Amino acid sequence: MRRIFWIIAASLLIASCSFVTDDGTEHEKLVTPDIILENATYTLGQTGEPPIFITSSRIEFYSKDDRATTGALSFVQYNDQGEIRLEGSADRSEIDTDSKRMELEGNVKLSENESGMMIEADTLSFDSENDEVTADGHVRVVSEDGEFEGTGFAGDLITSSYSFASIEKGVFRL
Repeated sequence: MRRIFWIIAASLLIASCSFVTDDGTEHEKLVTPDIILENATYTLGQTGEPPIFITSSRIEFYSKDDRATTGALSFVQYNDQGEIRLEGSADRSEIDTDSKRMELEGNVKLSENESGMMIEADTLSFDSENDEVTADGHVRVVSEDGEFEGTGFAGDLITSSYSFASIEKGVFRL
């Protein structure tokens, strides 16, 4: 009888384990990826829309959260003529595989080749379904209109329009 008590007590302790991270946040369990791919290319998109081909040395998929994370990555999207429409890179990313939104971090570069717009940022959110980008931190944009640096960036890659909450410096080309 005593042995059954200890087995039940031990199983309750194991089942209810939690851990505390360095910042003091307590988590109930460790989330592990469903699939880990090494040196992989992942296609982000659906039938009827141009896919984005993502290449990374490591891609981790978390299917319950509709999420994937990568280490250093590069990506490319082609137009209907097979020419590169969009290309970019970052040190790491988190991708919502349902909404196709990419959160890019570290040395982010994004180029929309049809309009000649190039964006550099520390972090950048890319909504691939709507072709919209946003970034809160420092951003540098080079386009046919000029070269601008600022914060609070929002851009529409379809219309090649963009804005800054605050411009630190810029040069217009006429």
